[in-house]
Amino acid sequence: MTFSDFLRYQYESIRRASLPPIAKHSQTKTKQPLGAAA
Repeated sequence: MTFSDFLRYQYESIRRASLPPIAKHSQTKTKQPLGAAA
């Protein structure tokens, strides 16, 4: 495995690991306070 392969693998794993949870997290975070405040 070359260094560029490692970087690409790391970037892909970070993107795959961070994107869905953040989207789900921000969705529930923004919806719940708004609903609670309203």
